[in-house]
Amino acid sequence: MNPMRRRSLLALAAIVAAGCAGIRPEEFEPPRMMLSSFRMVPSDGVTPRFLIGLRIVNPNRTALNLRGLSYDVELEGHRFLSGVAGNLASVPAYGESEIEVQAGLDLFSGLRLFNDLINDPQRDHFKFVLRARLDLGALHPILSLEESGDLRLWPVARQ
Repeated sequence: MNPMRRRSLLALAAIVAAGCAGIRPEEFEPPRMMLSSFRMVPSDGVTPRFLIGLRIVNPNRTALNLRGLSYDVELEGHRFLSGVAGNLASVPAYGESEIEVQAGLDLFSGLRLFNDLINDPQRDHFKFVLRARLDLGALHPILSLEESGDLRLWPVARQ
């Protein structure tokens, strides 16, 4: 390569690098996810299916275009439900969206959980963990979100 052409390419690369250095990446705050509903739906097979409502809150100034979602629900450390969803609605900037996704029961984990219930009949609540992985597209990393809490089996007794 001739020296003049080499200098021109190096100068162009330096200009592009300097221009990119001045651009600050937009600050991105991870969205928040809340469990909004949970109910059983009719199933074609042996294992029951559940419909899980998720509320996703976007605290950013750009919309989140959700390409896909995978999720697991654990009860007392047993993976109880899992599923995937695609073609999801976008979450507007500084807004929120409700998404409903179907989940299938992990039969063996369900049996272990049932065994735990039989061994502890006085239990009135479960610890749950909802883990979700959101795919926002090729330019964004996959986001991992988690919500945990207690799920009460019976209403709290009033005194």
